[in-house]
Amino acid sequence: MNITYSENQSLECPPAHFQCPGSGYCLPVFTRCNSVYDCQGRQDEADCDRYTCPGFYRCRASAVCLTAAEMCDGVFHCPQHDDELLCDFVCPPGCTCHGHAFFCGGLVHVGRFVELRYLHASGSGLRPVDVNNNTMLVYLNLASCALRELSHLSLPNLHSLHLGDNYLTEVSDEHLFHLPKLRHLSLAGNPLTSVFRNQRVDPVHFTFLRILDLSRVTIRMFHMSALRLFPNIEVLNLRDCEVDTLSTDRFKTPASLHVLDVRGCPLTYFPRDLLQGLGQLREVLADNYKLCCPLTLPSGFNLADCRAPSDEVSSCDNLLRSHIYRVFLALFAALALLGNLTAFVARGILGEMKNGFDIFTVTLCTADFLMGVYLAIIGVADRVYLGSYLWNDVSWRRSTACKVAGFLSMTSNEVSALVVCLITLDRLLVLRFPFSRVRFSKKSGALASGLVWVVGVVLALIPLLSPTAHWGFYSLNGICMPLPITRKKFPGHHYSFSLLIVFNFVLFMLIAVGQLLIYQSVQRNSLQHADSTTKRSSKDQRLARRLITVAMSDFLCWFPIGLLGILSSAGQPISGEVNVAMAIFVLPLNSAINPFLYTVNRLLENRQMEREKRLMELLTAQIKRGAAVGAQNIVVN
Repeated sequence: MNITYSENQSLECPPAHFQCPGSGYCLPVFTRCNSVYDCQGRQDEADCDRYTCPGFYRCRASAVCLTAAEMCDGVFHCPQHDDELLCDFVCPPGCTCHGHAFFCGGLVHVGRFVELRYLHASGSGLRPVDVNNNTMLVYLNLASCALRELSHLSLPNLHSLHLGDNYLTEVSDEHLFHLPKLRHLSLAGNPLTSVFRNQRVDPVHFTFLRILDLSRVTIRMFHMSALRLFPNIEVLNLRDCEVDTLSTDRFKTPASLHVLDVRGCPLTYFPRDLLQGLGQLREVLADNYKLCCPLTLPSGFNLADCRAPSDEVSSCDNLLRSHIYRVFLALFAALALLGNLTAFVARGILGEMKNGFDIFTVTLCTADFLMGVYLAIIGVADRVYLGSYLWNDVSWRRSTACKVAGFLSMTSNEVSALVVCLITLDRLLVLRFPFSRVRFSKKSGALASGLVWVVGVVLALIPLLSPTAHWGFYSLNGICMPLPITRKKFPGHHYSFSLLIVFNFVLFMLIAVGQLLIYQSVQRNSLQHADSTTKRSSKDQRLARRLITVAMSDFLCWFPIGLLGILSSAGQPISGEVNVAMAIFVLPLNSAINPFLYTVNRLLENRQMEREKRLMELLTAQIKRGAAVGAQNIVVN
């Protein structure tokens, strides 16, 4: 019965009623949008397409709202009489029920609940065949149900299907043929080997699908032509897949695609025109910076909506993205090549190698020369791929030249550190135990240098051997040398960290201790007088001082890399620009300046010796003149 109030009375309708605007009528809520005009102004039938029945039950396929009192009262209030359907309903064991929505964690016979609309049965063990009678289902979640194959589902009203984390290896269009209204399909976490490859169904049949979730699947190559089956797809999620290749075959990606997510994929190859035809593309999420290059994206795309970490070294055009990088790389390459070659010729060919120290010095020059060769290879590659590196990135990183460059860089680093350690030991034996015969001779120095080369070559060769070839160690970036100074783990990260950080740290600690002992010996021996024995000692002291500058340059080049490696392993974020600075400005620095440190030190020492020699000659002349005058006075007297 309608409840009326006088116009002057405060209008306040009882619960489960609504008021006709501009009048004193309060009507039961179930009369709202029931196709009968109950309000004088017919407002009870207005805006029914937007009326959501807040706090009440909305009848199926209508806007009629009911209170709890109208439900199961023996009277049909809903046009399709669904208000009397669940009156004798008992929620099955193992499930939580909210009307036609079931949340089940175990096996349950859901076929008898023909009105079921929403079924979340993740981990329950239910099979697709168990729900084929539930034709009213709109949402179905059978994730983690140990499904090994997908039987044909026949659910004409289904909008959302979740089959993630099962054991499905193949899904075809025929499996989805009887799901004509499917909008959201999730196959995440399945070991799929193919997806919609052999298409037999007309794409018009799947015009409803908007979202396809293939995250965490195990396929390595994804054919974008598979999306031809879904002409109106808007979101493709390939996050954390093993996909390294995107292929278009002879079909283009559907122009309706709005969002593409390939984060976490080792994506290395995709055609140039992969995204060109996607006029409605609005967002790209990736780890490969090349997907966010203007040449890759469709015209008119907002670059701010393409989210991919920039490559610290490379750009969308070139291997080295900055002229500053090119200038310093060329400078260090020239210094390392010319300086070390000159030192090698002067000492190893024109000079006379008398002892172990001379052998070690030539070995150090050779190791530093290899770093110059590495820098030259990177510089040449940058020049060769100038303006086209974006599409030659993979071929360059997988080339023999890149692997050789990385091998030379690693060998140079390790041999250089080991040789400085040997030189420190040699000078320590000479200065600490000047009268001992335990020291490096020419022969023993050659043997020790040979052993160092063997160790350095083996350490650099390990990432290229068959058991570790899957790392792609020297192909992980454009500069062919993966430094462990990033939180992101890469194949061979532990090896790189153990070698470049831990092993080198041990070597430089030994060098530091040796340098300290050498410094004490130099201070102690500096008080001796200039005789035939102490002249040799003075020469040894000069060599020791020269060694300190070389050891310090090596240490200062390694220290920031070691520190950043330790910080990144502890979870501290390290900027990509810092990574570039280490690779281009710091790592090759000592190889470039070591021969000049030797040369400058030697020039300074020669200058000092010439000054001392002139002073000694002047002093000797004065002594002789004094002696002559004294002898002359004696004769006169």
